Amino acid sequence: MASPRRVVLIACGSYNPVTNMHLRMFELARDSMNRTGRFKVIGGVISPVGDQYEKKDLQPAKHRCNMLREALTSSDWIRMDTWECEQPSWSRTALVLRHHQAILDGAATNNTNNPAPSKRRRREVNRDYINQDDDNANHNLRNKSDNSVNLRLLCGADLLESFGTPGLWSEEDIEYIVGKHGLVCITREGSDPRKFIYESDVLTKYEDNIHILTEWIHNDISSTKIRRSLRRGDSVKYLLQDCVIDYVNKHGLYGTTVDNKVLNGIIKTPTNEKEVDETKQNLRFEDKDEVDGSPRQSPRPQPIQTRNIVVEEERPRSPKRVHPNSWVGPPSPKSPRHVSCMRPDISGLVRRVRNVRIVGFAPETCV
Repeated sequence: MASPRRVVLIACGSYNPVTNMHLRMFELARDSMNRTGRFKVIGGVISPVGDQYEKKDLQPAKHRCNMLREALTSSDWIRMDTWECEQPSWSRTALVLRHHQAILDGAATNNTNNPAPSKRRRREVNRDYINQDDDNANHNLRNKSDNSVNLRLLCGADLLESFGTPGLWSEEDIEYIVGKHGLVCITREGSDPRKFIYESDVLTKYEDNIHILTEWIHNDISSTKIRRSLRRGDSVKYLLQDCVIDYVNKHGLYGTTVDNKVLNGIIKTPTNEKEVDETKQNLRFEDKDEVDGSPRQSPRPQPIQTRNIVVEEERPRSPKRVHPNSWVGPPSPKSPRHVSCMRPDISGLVRRVRNVRIVGFAPETCV
């Protein structure tokens, strides 16, 4: 029985932004191809387009690559390649596939000619396409008569149908993509790729290189609808990964507003000293002046709040009577209110004069 042919899946697109369905396509394609027994998917590559690609609302490649990098942290066999988006001009899909196939062919050739290369050399040659242990991967390459790795384009039914759009694809590129590499096409509701293949002479010629996969769990997530929801302020939770939502809100992409507290339904707590200081600054003055909105200044040092509520009331006239809720604290030297001799309380002064006792003076002893 012939050994399964090793396959690397590659998907090209704008990923503006990357959705859960983009990653789901890789999982569906790997399961479907491995189930046939004729293929063994050993890796996946996502290649985002460059900034020269003319598309509405296309974010810079820097942001799209950062979102992809965050989203792929949960996958152990799919990686992102930035070669396409780093080119000075827009690259055709056929050129991108030719570039990656040359890397795969070079990896297989080097492993065949050099049975025991160093680990560093294997990392440079394989470019992380084969996500296995270095020793096991090298052993498998040496013991296979056919060391070639097939690169297949992973796409949806809409891309397959775009082959029929006049002027969009050249006949040479279509024949090279389908004849040399092959397609893994995932159907969507309302599309019939088999009928489209029947109506195309080029696709019918290489029909054996087209693997049709029907997605029975319909999921019509698209980046266009995601961008529309973000512009309108609607929640996209569970449509994008939380790390991607975090990045979109943090950088204000797709018309979103930056919010440091609430993140599209996710409560965000301060994570660094700068955010903690900003939170304290916002909560420092809660009592604002109604006229100009400036913090209201206190006329004297405020007492330390305890369980008893401080109530500002008129102080008692008699110094012998102390109100239980009176202000307790060090008197202010600038306030005449706390100086007893300057109080405008005439009756209190009279009572104090009457109570004065003169010691050491007797009228009968006077000469």
